[in-house]
Amino acid sequence: MVKVFYVEEIRKIEEITCKERSICATDLMYQAGYVLTKDFLSRVMPDVFAEILVIANIGSNGGDALAVFQELKKLGYNVVLSVVGDVEKSKETFKYYYEKLDKDTKIITLENIEKAIASAKYIIDGIFGIGLKKDVSGRLGELIKLINKSKKICYAIDIPSGINPDSGEVMGVALECKYTGVIGNFKLGNFLNDALDYSGEMKLLDIGLLEGYSDIYYLDYNDIDVSKIRKHNSHKYDYGKVAFIGSSQMPGAINLAAMAALKSGIGLAEVFYDEEIVRYNPEIIYHDLEEYSNIEGYDVYVFGPGINDTKKLYQNAINQLLKEKHKLIVDAGGLKYLNIQDSFENLIITPHLGELSQMLELDKTIVKKDPIKYLRKLAQNGIVCLLKGATTIIQEKRYTYLMQAKNTGLATAGTGDVLSGIISAFLVDETLVNAAVKGTTVHMIAADYARAKRGEVSMVATDVVDSLYKVWTRKR
Repeated sequence: MVKVFYVEEIRKIEEITCKERSICATDLMYQAGYVLTKDFLSRVMPDVFAEILVIANIGSNGGDALAVFQELKKLGYNVVLSVVGDVEKSKETFKYYYEKLDKDTKIITLENIEKAIASAKYIIDGIFGIGLKKDVSGRLGELIKLINKSKKICYAIDIPSGINPDSGEVMGVALECKYTGVIGNFKLGNFLNDALDYSGEMKLLDIGLLEGYSDIYYLDYNDIDVSKIRKHNSHKYDYGKVAFIGSSQMPGAINLAAMAALKSGIGLAEVFYDEEIVRYNPEIIYHDLEEYSNIEGYDVYVFGPGINDTKKLYQNAINQLLKEKHKLIVDAGGLKYLNIQDSFENLIITPHLGELSQMLELDKTIVKKDPIKYLRKLAQNGIVCLLKGATTIIQEKRYTYLMQAKNTGLATAGTGDVLSGIISAFLVDETLVNAAVKGTTVHMIAADYARAKRGEVSMVATDVVDSLYKVWTRKR
């Protein structure tokens, strides 16, 4: 697990570090320049004689870029420098390193940068850092567009220029980087929303900051133990009996969830429809929900996949499950049957951003700016929320967990239903948050196998279901 911070928290950590260790911000900047240079050389492995263009604005990010420039120059690399702001208006930390430049250093201005971009093979981005608060426009916006068009190999200092450091959103325009060296601590903007499409390969770099407190963690799914113990002297009821409540209008969704649960180890899956229809799978038991005034005797319930209408039948069913505090996963159309102002026990919800925004009755452009703030409010009502997206966010009362599949093949119909089914298999024996984390882990690993076989363009939800067995048969 790695801690992740809001920008305001990062600034406090840097301030406390300087105070406690009796150092100044320029000392931290020197260390940042050293580790960034080392990372750039080790991961990018630039050709010795190829031109490296360092672009520095006049803030702290630009100061880091100046430190990198000086390190590369000392090592004999073919490095050139462009300063794209008014030095007279620069921060003191920037001025400190600017004044340390050799007097014969040729500095390329913004007006003359086009030729420098054309002749460079590598570009080190020190334009905007974690201080960016408004949309990028004007000449610097045009500069970023020019660099993107050039298709040069770009290395971002801390975060790609144009990405909001707290939300990960593109602020008008953002630099498309192949590498990012993250200084000191991960920022939320390194993970959320658009960040993954612009950051390339990220690496966290230690500059000696004191350890700060955060209740947000990034989890690498390769580090999560999802092993399952099965005994010879056992039967199907030992591994969980799960009820899946879906719709006859879109029956594929609830069947995907049920099959994913079966292939994730449960002993018995039973599907409830709102009306009688043709059975899908011989391994699943089917029921007509109208014939059951009381749904009892199951270890876990999954409610919502495929439901897209409002029926008293569904409302009665979920009211019963909530009242009796059964272990319950609510997804998709089932989410509109919840009153999020109520208090809950044993409830996991798995919305995407649009569904979460509808539940909160807010525009999704507002929610995506700080989704964790809204998830924390839901968590105070006893809800464990798994927000699906480029970065999955799992929120409980105290902690927030971030996970990334880095697999665009999951952006296809039915993969969310599969996830609900996998989580239900873990929820038989696990806590809510452990089931969510382990279920997400298995979903991501199975998706990796599906991608290897079908590719991200052609893989579909059933490919993920069909790959589940590989999660537990792989060699570790």
